[in-house]
Amino acid sequence: MKKLKTLFSPRKLVVWLSIIVLIFTLPTVNEPAMSQTDAIVTMLCVDKVDDKIKVATTVLTPSQDKKANYQVFSGEGETLGSAVDSVSLAIGKEMGFAQCGIMALGDSLCDEGVMQVLDYMTRTKKVGRNAILINFTGEIIEFAQAVSNLSLEKSLNLDEIINFDKRYILSQDTNIETFYIGYYNNVSLGIMPKIKMESEEDYNSIEVANTDSGSNSDMTTTGGGGEDKKFIVNDGTISVFKDGKRYIDITPDMVKKINLFINDAQKGSIVIDNVSDHIYDDAKIVLNILKKDTKIKPKFENGVPVYNAEVSLTVFIDEIIEDNINKKLLTREQDFLTSAVVGKIKEKVQQDMLDATSFCVSKDVDLLSVYKYFYNLKNKQFEEYLSTLDEKNYLDGINFNIDIKVKSEN
Repeated sequence: MKKLKTLFSPRKLVVWLSIIVLIFTLPTVNEPAMSQTDAIVTMLCVDKVDDKIKVATTVLTPSQDKKANYQVFSGEGETLGSAVDSVSLAIGKEMGFAQCGIMALGDSLCDEGVMQVLDYMTRTKKVGRNAILINFTGEIIEFAQAVSNLSLEKSLNLDEIINFDKRYILSQDTNIETFYIGYYNNVSLGIMPKIKMESEEDYNSIEVANTDSGSNSDMTTTGGGGEDKKFIVNDGTISVFKDGKRYIDITPDMVKKINLFINDAQKGSIVIDNVSDHIYDDAKIVLNILKKDTKIKPKFENGVPVYNAEVSLTVFIDEIIEDNINKKLLTREQDFLTSAVVGKIKEKVQQDMLDATSFCVSKDVDLLSVYKYFYNLKNKQFEEYLSTLDEKNYLDGINFNIDIKVKSEN
């Protein structure tokens, strides 16, 4: 007992601990830093070109001045694994995807199917399922270089250009996790924002075309000047996927209408025309949506499924366009959200939402989560309804009922 106490005395215990630490740390002393063996990939672009898989990676390279340096490396192969390996061989480092925040998938790959790529990158290369997914158009290396230049020259990130903020009515976003959830549910739908590469001339035409519709285009310049000048454009278009393949692209205007059904989309704007009453004279009014609350209540009436959407809007008048504006409108002494304005808002929003339902039915895309609401809340009746259908498009037999409430911020 006395010998044990001597062996594990406080002073000797410190010596023993020091020996143990040395045993575990000495083998790593001569190992190179991880930054010398692994390439830190921040974005991965994948597309299919001439029956081969082509990849382009944006790699973060640490520098002595502590500034982020981004370089683009590309490779191709018969398979995604061989394409990634070709990039590793070219730069002499393993590709490290733990910090990969964006996966950009080209049109050709999206048309053929993306699930094998997502499976390989998440299972084998350990890309996190919170990585953002986008569908891009254009040449893959040019797109990757544009994103690299964007981070270096403009102090911006691609996600800022994409405007991934679900609170705004003109936006949609998705990551690998939500895409998987959509793929494996009953309707097998997924979405991705669509990012385009446009020349200066093409971008100017897009900007003019969007002026009257009220949609917002986010863009940034890339590359050099002159004729080679390009823009990364996010005009709000989204790509819809069915069974892992790109099925249809949806315009920004229709995205805005569909998002009126989505409760996460809290903000946006409404433009109404030809407002006339005791205050307004054929006015055009732009209203800011401060808050939106959407409640979906499915039910059955005489065996017919009814999709009830109750939408409550809190709005503020942003802009009044009128030839002879009433001087009262230049003050804030009273609320100018008159009954005529409220009526126009209800008419506009209801028509937009009906347009969205007609679109989803005609294209057979359940972007309104009809199946989810009925299956979860009216399961037995919905199963009976589905059993009566000869065709797959269950949306055809749904009645849509929309109720709009509008109030001011006061």
